[in-house]
Amino acid sequence: MSNILVIESGEDTLRQLENSISAKDFCLEGAHNGEEAVDKAKELQPDVILLNADLSDTNSVETCKRLKSDPETENIPVIFLATDPSNGNGKEAANLLKSLETGANDCISSQSNPEEVCARIQVALRFKRSMNQADALATQLNELNAELYQRNLQVERELYVARQLQQSLLPPIIKDDESSEPDLDALPTFSKCHYKNDKVKISGVYLPCDALGGDLYDVIPFGNKSIGVSVADVSGHGVPAGFITAIFKSAFYRTTHNVEKPGDVFYQLNNELVKIIKTGDYITGIYCRLIDEGRRMEYTGAGHPYPMLYRAKDDTLVRLTENGTPLIWFADMEYPTVTVDLEPGDKILIFSDGITEMKNPRNELFGEEALEKLYLELVRKVPNRILDTMIEHLSDYTEGHPLEDDMSLVFIEID
Repeated sequence: MSNILVIESGEDTLRQLENSISAKDFCLEGAHNGEEAVDKAKELQPDVILLNADLSDTNSVETCKRLKSDPETENIPVIFLATDPSNGNGKEAANLLKSLETGANDCISSQSNPEEVCARIQVALRFKRSMNQADALATQLNELNAELYQRNLQVERELYVARQLQQSLLPPIIKDDESSEPDLDALPTFSKCHYKNDKVKISGVYLPCDALGGDLYDVIPFGNKSIGVSVADVSGHGVPAGFITAIFKSAFYRTTHNVEKPGDVFYQLNNELVKIIKTGDYITGIYCRLIDEGRRMEYTGAGHPYPMLYRAKDDTLVRLTENGTPLIWFADMEYPTVTVDLEPGDKILIFSDGITEMKNPRNELFGEEALEKLYLELVRKVPNRILDTMIEHLSDYTEGHPLEDDMSLVFIEID
């Protein structure tokens, strides 16, 4: 049964309504002034309120306004009872217009036949049910949003921890500048120094496009004074690629400490990864080993972009093109080892394809030809800030276009 609160100054309207609609499953409750009406509306929470357009002691407009501005009663439909709603003159007509502007839902003559009164009340009840359903849905949505927010926070926390763990897979950073005083005028630094002596210096930059990335580089000093340097790029990026980099790091570290020749390292590493990774992903990579105090380098490749070797003596750029198939494609693939002689002043740049495939807002790739040109220009003009200046140039090229792939750079300097 629907509860209806009738607000009128006398008893005539209430009795008349009771006689006309009591058989229609409505329960009527009366209130005789605005103050009593507001209190009863809060207490009883009626389904519909019938409000006399001309209360004797309280302005009906003010009563309607109070009902519609209170969160406890704002969704209860209010129907104005007028002696003659079609009459455009007098106080009642003015109150009717103002109340409709304030939020009243309907207007009906107190002299209307029972069928019309019941029909108007049914319309108001449907409105109330719709409002209740909307409120329930809004509450449910707010609860779901709050739950989703908390889950997102948890995911963000877990991704932060995962990223910290992945960062720990990169080689240790050493101090490049012996000065303990900070240089306040220094330019931004992206690169990290990972190895340095009087013959060789190795630096790197890693910029993932997501919280977790699929690029990885490593610098491994061995006990025989040789130095292993690698760059690997897992297909794709994000969480799956991040997991695969961790698997690669473990297997690569173990293999390099048991096998010397880079080609043999990749052969054994590939066969191990083929057995472990069944996701359809693959890894491209470069592995080189600096020997004889950096005067010779042995290297191999697995479907990776060709490293760039700057020959200081001739002021020329050479691409190291020896390459095999990407890791995890097939088992028992051969990876030849190539030896390159190095001289003081030579510089080697190893990079992932996230560098050459960077795009600007016009969807234009940066490309390998542009990278060769930039690399030559930088080794000639700013030899002490190669990686940092390169990142600045690449950032200018993108014009703010977001990264679509992870970026890795490793720079080897022979002194």
